[in-house]
Amino acid sequence: MKEDLEGANLPNFESNGIEEKPSSFDSIPSFDSTDSNSSIQSQEELKPANDDSIESYGTQVIQALLSNGIPPTPCNYKIYFEKLLEDKPQDFKNNAMQFLQAEFIPSEKQALLENKVLKAQNYMVSTLRLVGALFSNFQLLQNILKKHEREIDSVQNANILQNVITLFEKELKKIGEISTKQLKDIKMSYDKTAMAIDNITQEIICDSRYNIYNQRFLETKVQMECQESAIDKHKSSLLLLKITKNLEKKVTSEKNAILINKTITKILQKIANRSDILAYYGEGIFGLLLNHRDKESAKRFANNLSEKVVETNIYLGDEELSLSICSGICEINEKSKSKEILKNTLEALKKASSNNLSFVVYGEK
Repeated sequence: MKEDLEGANLPNFESNGIEEKPSSFDSIPSFDSTDSNSSIQSQEELKPANDDSIESYGTQVIQALLSNGIPPTPCNYKIYFEKLLEDKPQDFKNNAMQFLQAEFIPSEKQALLENKVLKAQNYMVSTLRLVGALFSNFQLLQNILKKHEREIDSVQNANILQNVITLFEKELKKIGEISTKQLKDIKMSYDKTAMAIDNITQEIICDSRYNIYNQRFLETKVQMECQESAIDKHKSSLLLLKITKNLEKKVTSEKNAILINKTITKILQKIANRSDILAYYGEGIFGLLLNHRDKESAKRFANNLSEKVVETNIYLGDEELSLSICSGICEINEKSKSKEILKNTLEALKKASSNNLSFVVYGEK
């Protein structure tokens, strides 16, 4: 972070923002009460806000954005607001984070809404399956009735049974016509429901298992980040990670794999900035888009993440395991293409996994 702040042209607060001038008898003010009050007022106006105040920090954020040539948009301001907090005292961080936690971005609201939609989807599909099962039972009833019809044919007194059989055939035919129409209606309703659910699924941005963003949303954000980087020339990084091969060998069930991944998710949520995009990429891989962080900053993040993960133990039955991960990193700059970034980051992750390395940066040996 020290490197990130160099050249930020932040104000020097050691002298309280007032430049000291050599004393001169010519500059001694008159003892007139009006001049004295005016002088005192001007001195008070020159005093900056408290260095520890959120207002003073907001000024530093703006100056850091401008000195790095980053447009002071609301999104960029939020990213730098979190980014510059890394070098601040913990008490100041806690106070500042209260302001961020009070904000609820639309994508997070959408993620919560979509979780509800996914639950509704499960209920709907289950209901339709029950309807299908009910109709199958109704068809079975028809077959049973037909079987009894054949048995009646074997009765000796055909004259007595003829009227009964004729009436029975009419009723059975009517039931058949109704059930056939119901079957068509159910199938049509099921197809429409399935199509509607599929359309909703195409818009889903969250992974319901880990309660973070999904692969589709991460890829969209990477594409947008490449476009924004081409405009203002800033750098960001994409980080993909998974558990190490040594740990994979000890995971014998999908249930245990999910438990480990959920633990890693919690660690990621604690150390990542709220402006960073955390997503489940699939096949045990997690993705993290580090906004406005070059590869050097991403390296430091990867090191910190690995340390936090290694410090975490988990019990699988009676066995205690120490978690371990490997990461692939790729820097995003003004020339980056989203597909290449994703491909190169996966390649770096594969190299890190194969060589049992904490992380690998694409393009570095």
